[in-house]
Parts: sequence; structure tokens; C-alpha cells
Amino acid sequence: MLQTKEAIVSSQGLKLWYKVSGTGPICIMPTPGWGPGSELYLGTLTPLEAMFTLVYLDTRGTGHSQRPTEANAYTYDHFAADVDALRQQLGQYRVWLMGHSEAGRHALYYALQYPEHCAGLILLDAVSFQDEESHADMEARMQERQHEPWFDLAYQAFTSQDMPESDAALATFTQTILPFYYYDVANLELNAAHHAATSMSVDAFKGSAQCQWNKTNLMSRLGEIGVPTLVVVGSHDFICSPLHAHRLHMAIAGSKLILIEKAGHFSWFEQPNQFFRKVKQGLAAVQ
Repeated sequence: MLQTKEAIVSSQGLKLWYKVSGTGPICIMPTPGWGPGSELYLGTLTPLEAMFTLVYLDTRGTGHSQRPTEANAYTYDHFAADVDALRQQLGQYRVWLMGHSEAGRHALYYALQYPEHCAGLILLDAVSFQDEESHADMEARMQERQHEPWFDLAYQAFTSQDMPESDAALATFTQTILPFYYYDVANLELNAAHHAATSMSVDAFKGSAQCQWNKTNLMSRLGEIGVPTLVVVGSHDFICSPLHAHRLHMAIAGSKLILIEKAGHFSWFEQPNQFFRKVKQGLAAVQ
């Protein structure tokens, strides 16, 4: 049993911050890698800590973790090696991985690169590929909201090719596009403090854009995954949509697909009771 603590793991010359909380099998939850810190997840996924010992990891360059000096140090190989260094420091031969959004792809990549050390996967509104079908689906879901008062500003920001030049500018960008990520913007207002408290790293944003975005499609390899896998998606997630989740589910044999009704990309914020109940049931079904 691991004690609740905050600590540092050294990996590939960097010092990376993590926090341990909960009881049960070890489950590492890295941040999405492109900029946000773990503040978004700490204290908001507490019911899962009754099922797992969650190890929240600020991925390289984000949150409390050290920033690489090179922009090309944000590849999936880097992220997977960091997770494995943490696994070893925790003294575990096998661990679960939980990933939200882009961190879902990190979790999948780890399961493919280190199959002997992955005990299971929990994929929360996760991404594993981008292709013409997924892009068309995303655009259609965005256009469905074109009559919302916030649409023009959010859509302009989302489709802009301008790169933020500071942590503050990245934070402003994410705040501007957040309405797309919610089924009901009233729920965004209720959870605004969680988003405002989440640190952002423009270095990680630029590094991820240079190293990996739209360059890694894992779909052709997902059939290799043979561990218990839960695929969770909000019914109105526009960027990691039910279409995306269904393709993930069909590609991973034995996986369980869970749809959270009336929820967007942050399904545990919008429908907490439904989310935690269905995840608990889903975990019982796949184990």
C-alpha cells in the first residue's frame, strides 16, 4: 500500500512531480501532455480513489514538473518512458493507466510499448487518432452550436493558426474555447474555478505541436492490446466524440464502452453521479 504523498521521479534528465492518493491497485494518471497541469484532476476524481491508488503525474514540462530545454522532447516515446520510470520508482511490476483526452493516447501508447507492465486502461473522453472522418464529425458537432452567443469567438480561436507565446496566452486561449467542451455552458460556469486553477505550459504546447499532433495514429495497433479496458465518453463530446469512442471500443477486444448522457468532454464534471456509477459498474464488468 502506497502512502498519500507528493514526490519527484527522475526520468531522462528531468524531475517530474506526482501525487499519490487512494487505496487499491496502482493507477497512474498522466496529464494530457500539451500544457495543462494535474490541478484539473486533483480533488475532482476522488470517488475513483476508493477503487484505485491514483498516482497523478504532471507530465514533462507541465504543472510542477521540470520543462525540457528542447522542443523535440515531447514525443510519445518520451512520455511512455517517463511513466515507466514512475512505475519502477513505485516498485510495481504492472500498473493501470488512466488518461483523459490526449492523455488517453499516452496510456494506449504505453500499453503498446510496455505491454508486460500494463494491467489495464481507463480511457476518459480519449483520443487515439485523427482522420478525415473524425475531423468531419468534430466540425459538424461544432457547427451544431453556431447559434450559441459564444460561438463566433470560440470558433475563431479554435480554428486560428496563431500559436500562443506565453503561459498566460495559452490559458486565455483554453478559456475562450471551453464552451465547446461542455454539453451545457451552465455546467462550465459551475466548474469554472477548476479550469481557472489549472496551470498551463506554452512550452509543452509548442513541443507537443512540433513532436506529435496529428502524426501518431494508433488505430492499426489497437488490436494488440489485451488488458481490461474501459472506454468512457460524453454523449456530446465534440473533440473525442462517441464516434471516436466507438471505433476505439471496436478495435480493442473485450473493452467496455460507457456513454455518459448529457455530458461533453469533462463528463465527470457535468454528470458526476452518472459518471462514477457507470465507471464502477464498467470496471466490475471488465475485470
